[in-house]
Amino acid sequence: MGIITLLTDFGSFYPSVMKAIISNIAPSVSVIDITHDVSPQNITEGSFILRETVKYFPHGTVHIAVVDPTVGTERQGLVVEAGGQYLVGPDNGLLIPAARYLGDFETLAINISAKSHTFHGRDVFAPIGAFLSIGIMEHLTKTSSYVDVVIQEPSVREEIVVGKVLYIDRFGNCVTNVSGSIIASKKNSGGYHTLNDSVKLRFAETYDYVEDGELLLVIGSFDLMEIAMNRGSAAKKLNLQVGDDVKIDF
Repeated sequence: MGIITLLTDFGSFYPSVMKAIISNIAPSVSVIDITHDVSPQNITEGSFILRETVKYFPHGTVHIAVVDPTVGTERQGLVVEAGGQYLVGPDNGLLIPAARYLGDFETLAINISAKSHTFHGRDVFAPIGAFLSIGIMEHLTKTSSYVDVVIQEPSVREEIVVGKVLYIDRFGNCVTNVSGSIIASKKNSGGYHTLNDSVKLRFAETYDYVEDGELLLVIGSFDLMEIAMNRGSAAKKLNLQVGDDVKIDF
């Protein structure tokens, strides 16, 4: 039995229609929802979540990812084969960080007509993903042209690190592009540091090592630096959003 994952910014309704399409083509496939709560039209956030998820799935998994602000235009639909897995979605860079993580990859353009200009998740990506899951590679042609998105690396200079917020989880923890190894090399747990030249926060091993409502830096489960608050939302407290710059002075 194959596996198909779904990642979208669609909310709760539209993915059920995609699942219906999949079940009609590949009724025995297992469909796993990664998330349907990507911030609307936020390709960077979607690409980060997809990149951090594909590493846990087995060979042969098909990932259908749709964050598609230019749906219905001349933008291409894409299948990317990488590391024995398939990534299916719009050609807007969403798939490429995950493909690059998996290793060498090959890109294929999707050639299929959509019934609707506004729901290619249903008309294009769900059927193509379902066919791939049962070994049918139809409506695809090799292409060397694709839109690339590179998840930006942080800037590191002496005692200052400048990064970006890549993702904010439902707890208000702000996941950055700063690797845990960079933080670990700067200071040991317990020290206080300055965020954006104004806010003091402590580097701790986990959230409950600081007082309730206290801000902290923590190396999270992605091995990336998070700006967090124990039993509260750092994003709300600091008014941080995906894509914002964050500067840490050690």
